[in-house]
Amino acid sequence: MKRPAWLLIGVVLAVVVVWFALRPSGDGRVVADLIDEFPSAVDRRPSPETFEVIRATIAGDTREAILTRDSSRLVYRVEVPEDGELRVGLGLLEEAWTTPGDGVLFRILIGAGAPPEEVLNLVIDPYGNEGDRRWHDISIDLSEYSGETIDIFLNTNASPPSRPPVNDTAGDLAVWGAPAVYAR
Repeated sequence: MKRPAWLLIGVVLAVVVVWFALRPSGDGRVVADLIDEFPSAVDRRPSPETFEVIRATIAGDTREAILTRDSSRLVYRVEVPEDGELRVGLGLLEEAWTTPGDGVLFRILIGAGAPPEEVLNLVIDPYGNEGDRRWHDISIDLSEYSGETIDIFLNTNASPPSRPPVNDTAGDLAVWGAPAVYAR
């Protein structure tokens, strides 16, 4: 083989090696798709009828999602893989964006043999804040629970905390988009 051919092969190999070394780690492997596992959720409050699995489009991005129209709690029991991570998109359906209201409080808690620990507390109010008219993609590191079976609590409240308490459900079309546990 001529020298330019070897040089070309060397350059191609170098590019391939650099690409593999610098490429993103990828999305990982789904070990628990919480949409698929929705029928076997450990707890669905206030009642199973509060929830519905839908295809939700927010700002042009469509995802499988769990819709809740009221304050709610979903609990899933999941075995956490090594280097596990919970990923979910949070939002309110577009038809709620122009309905006067105070938004929805999304909370995620993790229970591992002790009282659950809150790992996310986020108010989304697309009526009051145009910046909330999108999916809020959340990633929660679960690696400290590797090999354990945990409970994942997905809670919504009709209103953010206030004094006196308010229960304003206007425009509360909360969705949990593509919730899943990944092995990274």
